[in-house]
Amino acid sequence: MNIDAIFTDLDAHTLDPARPRAKKIGVFAGRIIGFDEELDGVTADRVESLGGATVLPGFNDVHCHTAWFGLTLASIDVTALPGGLPDVYAALEKAAATTPAGEWINATGYAHRDYDGQYPELSRLDEITGDRPLFMRQTSGHAAIVNTEAMKRAGILDPGFSDPVGGKVVTDAAGHPTGLVEETAQGLVQDLIRPYSLDTIVDAIDLATAYYAKEGITSFGDCGVAYGWIGHSPIEVSAYLRAREEGKLRARVQLLPQADGLHEIAANSADGFGIGLDAGVRTGLGDDLVSLGPVKFFMDGALSGETAALRENYEGKDHPGYLQADAEVLRKQILDTYASGWSVAVHAIGDAAVDAAVANIVDAQAKYGRRAVPNRIEHAALVHDEHLATLADNGIVVTPQSAFAEGIGDGMNASLGPARRSLIYRAKSFIDAGVLLAGSSDRPCADGNALRGIEAFVTRKTRDGDIMGSAEECLSTDEAIAAYTSVAAEASGHGADKGTLSRGKLADFVALDAHPADVAPEQISQIPVRATVLGGDFTHDAR
Repeated sequence: MNIDAIFTDLDAHTLDPARPRAKKIGVFAGRIIGFDEELDGVTADRVESLGGATVLPGFNDVHCHTAWFGLTLASIDVTALPGGLPDVYAALEKAAATTPAGEWINATGYAHRDYDGQYPELSRLDEITGDRPLFMRQTSGHAAIVNTEAMKRAGILDPGFSDPVGGKVVTDAAGHPTGLVEETAQGLVQDLIRPYSLDTIVDAIDLATAYYAKEGITSFGDCGVAYGWIGHSPIEVSAYLRAREEGKLRARVQLLPQADGLHEIAANSADGFGIGLDAGVRTGLGDDLVSLGPVKFFMDGALSGETAALRENYEGKDHPGYLQADAEVLRKQILDTYASGWSVAVHAIGDAAVDAAVANIVDAQAKYGRRAVPNRIEHAALVHDEHLATLADNGIVVTPQSAFAEGIGDGMNASLGPARRSLIYRAKSFIDAGVLLAGSSDRPCADGNALRGIEAFVTRKTRDGDIMGSAEECLSTDEAIAAYTSVAAEASGHGADKGTLSRGKLADFVALDAHPADVAPEQISQIPVRATVLGGDFTHDAR
């Protein structure tokens, strides 16, 4: 028998109890056909030595923003610049010098916590940019900084302007805009830039997934495509199909459309159709490389900007954040969407938002049943004990981002205070309760390196040397690896095809210089990725 490839000289940790370890992997037609003695007498078109590497199932980041990340790679990066705000101004001055009059200046990566809680002065931004509109996105994605020219074009400075539902144009004590726009208010400016062209989005996917391949990522979920302030074009799915056709998609993608695009469909009344996308497309459409996942809903904002909806006020503040829309409106949208065959992925960070998200998903499943692709709560940043059994019993997935610990962990600890910090981005509590916890980064809102995410699940270390939330939520190395592999696949509805190295599953794996459990926890993110294999073919090869 002749097959496509045999990978040798490796130590595979398969995560499959039926065969926990292997030294050889055989691949045919993109899938694993056998291991070790099962390959005796078998020949192959290629025999690839991995030089004694540790092999794990390919990493799966179930919640990231890939096209957005690719666009940031071509934008001005103002992430934690060492010289503080003067360095931010200098970076913008450099960009303005090469940007034609009237054209947009795009920057990304600003986080006020990196700059002692300060935001750039609007007058200074205007001095630098002049008639060039500025859109500088905060790292969280839930706010942006714009200049006066951008606000003029967006109508923000018009007489009688009022904030959009679910958003805010921040003003000073005199009522003048500061240049900070939160949540849905960003869309007022973004809509002047979007939709991006397919060429631009394809190039962004190309850049981003080339980056992923070097990190061992073989699958990801692009969370919130096509619509709303987080989407890039109403035909964004076409960009992924084009990237695939042109060889620029180097990992498997589950696309999660943003709920803003859902609308009533003139289906037959007997079908009981709620709201959906045209042609009745829904969760599950696609193949092994590109498929549609759940619909992404926003219940609230972010802890980093204190816009997430809490039960009680932020520590030392007089407000508890806010929901993105009226609670009953959101509830109806979620149930109507679920009625149309979509699974749902509900962004809920504050505990008040989590309360609503859990109730809505439980009610939807009680009325319409469970789906092959599980329903999810994105981030699930503040979950009380009372919800743990409910999540487990109803098969609801959670996607807390461990990588937030380094960048914004200290700020979140301060925003919630000592009485509530034990609830912040829990992990171990979910696993112990039987809740599916899937690994994810929210990239580019945080470091998207999967090994960095595994390390952060284990250590939860913040930038100032503290622990994000509670040390009791730290995972073992094996639990953290499973979150990014076997559990991530199950949480995406793809457990039958990937997540473990098993006969018949897709031949997606990563070759590392060491097993994460064999190095100090603080060194996990530094393990070199020797190779990444997708369907038996290298997407990255540093052997």
